[in-house]
Amino acid sequence: MNSSQNAFFFEIQQILEDSKIFDELKNQQVYFFYFQVNQKYYLFFYQQKSIDIDRIEPLIHILDELDRKQRKIRSLRGFFLYVLQIMENGQDYQILKTNLQPSFWRKLKSIIRQNKKIVLLQFLFGSQDSIAEPDTQNHLNEKIERLQNQVNFLQQKVIQLEQNQIIDLKYARRGTLESPEVDKLDSNMLSKALKSPLYLLSKTQQYNLSSNQEKGVSEANFITLARIPEEQKIEIIKTGFQRQAEGKISLKKYYEGTETHSLFQLKGYSIKYESIRRTKLYQQLKE
Repeated sequence: MNSSQNAFFFEIQQILEDSKIFDELKNQQVYFFYFQVNQKYYLFFYQQKSIDIDRIEPLIHILDELDRKQRKIRSLRGFFLYVLQIMENGQDYQILKTNLQPSFWRKLKSIIRQNKKIVLLQFLFGSQDSIAEPDTQNHLNEKIERLQNQVNFLQQKVIQLEQNQIIDLKYARRGTLESPEVDKLDSNMLSKALKSPLYLLSKTQQYNLSSNQEKGVSEANFITLARIPEEQKIEIIKTGFQRQAEGKISLKKYYEGTETHSLFQLKGYSIKYESIRRTKLYQQLKE
C-alpha cells in the first residue's frame, strides 16, 4: 500500500461505535465518506497532501483495497468516479458518517463533467460552496448583471442629488444662513460632496453646470414660493418695493433677473414675478 497517496478507497468491515478511526481522520484533517451499499461497507477519504495511512490502517478491518478497475487508479478524479459508480449502481445505499457537505456528490458530478482539473481541485480543497454548478451559472450571471444595472441606476441618482445639494448649499449661503458658523458648515459640506467618489460628473454635465453659473439665469435658479418661509417672503416683497421706489431696479428684474439689486444677488435664487404678485401677501404689502 502506497503511503504517499492522497486518496484511499476501501471495502471494510462495519466500523464499531468505539472505533477511533474518525478521531484519527479528523486529526489528519482528512475528508472522509463512510457509506453502505448492498450490505457492504465502504470508506473513502482524501486530502490535498499525502495521508499517513500507517496510522489509519490499524483502526479499520480492510476487506479490499479499491484502487484499480482495469488498471490502477492514479488520480483523484479516478477515485471519485469509482466511488460514484458503486453508489449509483448499487441498491440500499446509505451514508453512515461523513464530513462532506450534503450536496457534495451532486455538485461533484457536475464539475467532473467540465473536465477541468483546476476547477475540480478548487472544489475539493477550497470552499465547496464557492463553485457554482454549470446549470445555475447562467442564472447567476443574469442576476449579477441585474444587480450591476441597479447599482448604476442608483449611482446616477446619487450624482443628481449631490449636484442639487451643491447648488442649494451655494444658494443657502447667500440667503438665510448667514452666520459664520453656518457658513463654515456649508463649506465643509460642499467640500465633502465634491470629494465624494460618487460625484463623477461627465464632461457634458460639468460644462452645463458651469454654463448655467456663468449665465446666472436658468430654471435651476428659480424656486417655488412653498419653499420660502413666511417671514422671508415679507422681507423679499418689502425689499422689492423699496428698491423699485428708489429707482434701483424694476420689480420684474428684481424677482427674475441676476443684475445688481436683484433678488438673486440678495438671496441666491429667483422667483417668478407673476407667481408672487398674485399672492394675497403681495397685495397686502403693496397697499
